[in-house]
Amino acid sequence: MQDFRFDAEQHAFESAPSEACGLVVDGQYFRCRNIADDPCLDFVLDSRDYALAALTGTIEAVVHSHPQGGPASDVDLESCKGTKLPWHVFSVPEKQWSTINP
Repeated sequence: MQDFRFDAEQHAFESAPSEACGLVVDGQYFRCRNIADDPCLDFVLDSRDYALAALTGTIEAVVHSHPQGGPASDVDLESCKGTKLPWHVFSVPEKQWSTINP
C-alpha cells in the first residue's frame, strides 16, 4: 500500500457521507476541503488548499472518495484529463482503490 492511502482512507471514513478530497504531495496525503454545493454527490477541491499544497511540495495526484461506492465516474475521467495528474479514487463501502490517468 502506498503511504498516502492510509491517511486518505481515514479522511474518507471521517467525511462520509460527504466525499473527501485531497492531494498527494511528495508522496504524502494532504487533506483538502470539499466546497461542492452538494458534497455528498460531488467534490470541488478548495483552491486555497491547492495553493497551500503547492507551496508545501510537488503535487503528484488528486485523491477523492466515493462514499456510496463505485469506481471513477465519467466526470472523474474528464476532470482528470483537465488536471493532467493521476487521480486515486477510494470506494468507501468496498474499501477499494482505483487509479485513473490523464
